[in-house]
Amino acid sequence: MAEFFGFAEELLNKGRATVDNTYAVAGLYDLVVQAQEDAEFYVEIATRLGGRVLDLACGSGRLLQPLLEAGLEVVGLDLSPEMLERARQKLGARGEMLELVHGDMRTFSFPEPFNTILIPYCSLMYMHSDEERLAVFNRCYQQLSPGGYLAFDFLAGQVEVGEALPSLALQGMHPFTEDVLISVVQIKGLTPDLRLLNQINYIFPKDPGQPRITLHSSKEAIVCPQHMIDLLKQSGFSIEGIYNNYTRQTYDGGEECLIVAQKTGEG
Repeated sequence: MAEFFGFAEELLNKGRATVDNTYAVAGLYDLVVQAQEDAEFYVEIATRLGGRVLDLACGSGRLLQPLLEAGLEVVGLDLSPEMLERARQKLGARGEMLELVHGDMRTFSFPEPFNTILIPYCSLMYMHSDEERLAVFNRCYQQLSPGGYLAFDFLAGQVEVGEALPSLALQGMHPFTEDVLISVVQIKGLTPDLRLLNQINYIFPKDPGQPRITLHSSKEAIVCPQHMIDLLKQSGFSIEGIYNNYTRQTYDGGEECLIVAQKTGEG
């Protein structure tokens, strides 16, 4: 299936835009992803048992600093080397206080267990099958100490099949280059549990020069919360809570869901 549709496809076919990976352009990623409302929630979970904490899909280090400030022993893992390098730059001297690892959340392995594993910012949406999700949960279970916590958020509900209208995702100025960025996203529902997201980035340089248009495409999985719970139980976890948001309101529907699970066995 084609990665691009609608206006993004037209821009590409007419040579007006180039394909770029938002997750490989750390400065652009940090402009697009600025959310911090989940930090308090995840830090609270991680400080229950203290000790070693693993931030899976840590990106450019959005949660690493608050976890370090809480006095935790932090490890960050991400599939993107560019994101890990950006995290090192952002943390500066604090970067020496933690371990940053290039790896895959489906296959990671560490010699010492963790008391808490976090998967923030709906990163499980890139696991498109139950096989992949179970691989992640099985690895987390094996890498947790008995009684350890797994906490994550994910896209819930159901996808509306077909093309939605474009929407403005971001308008802002790069803090270092002062380039102006306008980012527009459009979603195409492929099946009730899978959608295709196209992102069009319009970049206007500070210095006189030709504006650039870049495109990014990603497929995102949506999972029914009860089905996610069934997968967690299949991996051996017990469920502590399932929430609507970071204020711990019990989940009663909605497009995002948070789950806190616990390893109650010895395996």
